[in-house]
Amino acid sequence: MGQHSEEIKGAGYQLVAVGLGQPKHAERYCGSLAPNAVCLADVESEAYPLYGLGEGKLSQLLSLKTVKAGAGAAKNGHSQGQSTGNSKMLGGTFLIDTDGVVQRAYYSEFAGDDPDLISFIAKAYA
Repeated sequence: MGQHSEEIKGAGYQLVAVGLGQPKHAERYCGSLAPNAVCLADVESEAYPLYGLGEGKLSQLLSLKTVKAGAGAAKNGHSQGQSTGNSKMLGGTFLIDTDGVVQRAYYSEFAGDDPDLISFIAKAYA
């Protein structure tokens, strides 16, 4: 996420990360994982369902795709730490305008499924 911060800023966007857990978790991990992002904690797990995100099925949490995603992350120096909040929740990526309208959404199909952020933004206005 943090690796594309300059491109995202240059395109006129601000990176905001929302994670499950307590504010202390967002504070602890944001500095290393997304130092240029605003990091928020969804303490009550309210934002995820509001954006249509839900728990993954077993096949979405434990599959060859998740193993490949984990191996790719490890190859890039990332590792899974202790989970906070509901570890079964699948993620999503949203492009939201200044009026709060979702312009583009990406719903993860499996754990570790994240879009390339630059392509995601470019496709929104192609």
